[in-house]
Amino acid sequence: MRIRLLAWAVVLLASSSLARAADPPQWQGTWAATSGSAKFAGTWDAAPGKAPNTAGGNWALLDPDGRELATGTWAAVKEGKLWRGTWQARRPSGEIYDGTWQAQAELAANSHFAALFEAAIAGAVNGNWRMGAHAGAWSIRAYSEK
Repeated sequence: MRIRLLAWAVVLLASSSLARAADPPQWQGTWAATSGSAKFAGTWDAAPGKAPNTAGGNWALLDPDGRELATGTWAAVKEGKLWRGTWQARRPSGEIYDGTWQAQAELAANSHFAALFEAAIAGAVNGNWRMGAHAGAWSIRAYSEK
């Protein structure tokens, strides 16, 4: 199990790096998240990975005035109807945060990441996130750059 998780993490990091280096973002949007009573929001972009069930991109955490509090990257893989990913963010002070996220979208099990982003154009897509002992819910809205 540990080897599978390590291999999965390597695939996610590689697909995220390849997507950012080779392909311009194809989708972008806004996100919102909660952890207890705390609320967070920001922006994100995405590009498909080299494999059909992978994607990666960038994201930013914004304060209520729209200033960036942290920026980072994310990567994900789809397994059936479950979408799983990792994320990392860096604050201007140099602090680094990382965690995981997942979503179970009401899409066909054989759909690709494009379907998740297209669904986020039509309406919010929801999931959950974790960073150590902290966890909460998130949602994204998307629009296409095409």
